[in-house]
Amino acid sequence: MKPYKTKNNDGSIAFGFIILGIGVILLLRKMGFFIPGWVLSWPMILIVIGTFSLVKHEFRSFFGAVMLFLGTYFLLRNEFGFDFGLGQYVWPIGLIVLGLYLIFQKRRENQVLDDIRKSWESKNKSGFSSSYQKTEDAKIVDETSSQSQSGTGTGEGFTRTTGTSFADRLNIDAIFSGVNRRLMSKNFQGGKITAAFGGADIDLTQSDFEGVVTVQVDIIFGGVKLLVPPHWDIRTEVSNIAAGIEDKRFFRDGGV
Repeated sequence: MKPYKTKNNDGSIAFGFIILGIGVILLLRKMGFFIPGWVLSWPMILIVIGTFSLVKHEFRSFFGAVMLFLGTYFLLRNEFGFDFGLGQYVWPIGLIVLGLYLIFQKRRENQVLDDIRKSWESKNKSGFSSSYQKTEDAKIVDETSSQSQSGTGTGEGFTRTTGTSFADRLNIDAIFSGVNRRLMSKNFQGGKITAAFGGADIDLTQSDFEGVVTVQVDIIFGGVKLLVPPHWDIRTEVSNIAAGIEDKRFFRDGGV
């Protein structure tokens, strides 16, 4: 079995159109055509990031929606003078929305993991004298750095969540935070990892699956480390700006 990632070209196509558009604008400007200054302003960067994220996630990306909203608001305010009386409320409202998203996202993830744990317990109750111990091992452990011993390497105001999961799919959001997760599923089905101003360390060395799975990883000013079994065949589709990807696996002579 050689698991590998399938191609997901939606993000690459959107990114290609963005690069194409920027190139056309710069070319027209060099040729003397009038290009409004706001087209190359910093709010447009937020709009581009938001649009790219929304297209890549089939318009279901909270981060993309926030970036698009902020970019549009600051563009209208700075270039056209439309403030809508929201200037003093934008950042407080933004923080409130972000906090609510993180709370409900975590609750939803915990609910899914709890359902999986209960299903796993019910399947292992009969015929195993050690089922109680297995049930204990299947519990999801979530600890923040504020409850851990000092010297964890997390800074003040930076929360790191650790745990073991038996879920079949990954759904990790590390936004201004850190996540350590060990996945134990033998029916791994891929998933999504988002790291924005945060980091995620995902251990898949105890996982397995059949066929082909896809793990979508979105990183914005963050980092993600994936630990995988040595026999996995990994195929990457990368679109990066001022970023890098590195494969640190040890390869044997004659192949993986």
